[in-house]
Amino acid sequence: MKYLYSGPISGVTLADGQEIMLFPGAEVEMPEQHDYTRMLLALRHLSPLPAVAAEPISPSAEQGA
Repeated sequence: MKYLYSGPISGVTLADGQEIMLFPGAEVEMPEQHDYTRMLLALRHLSPLPAVAAEPISPSAEQGA
């Protein structure tokens, strides 16, 4: 899930080895059910971003018209 991070500059290495850098005002993708994600949500350092649906491409746009 994507979040907006608003805490101090930080970084985390998750148990699966994934490294995530956290910068204030930046979007970050974090696993929803992870303890670290839950902690950052509780501290209000993360705010969920709304899911953005992909816009359908019209046939005229595909043809370059």
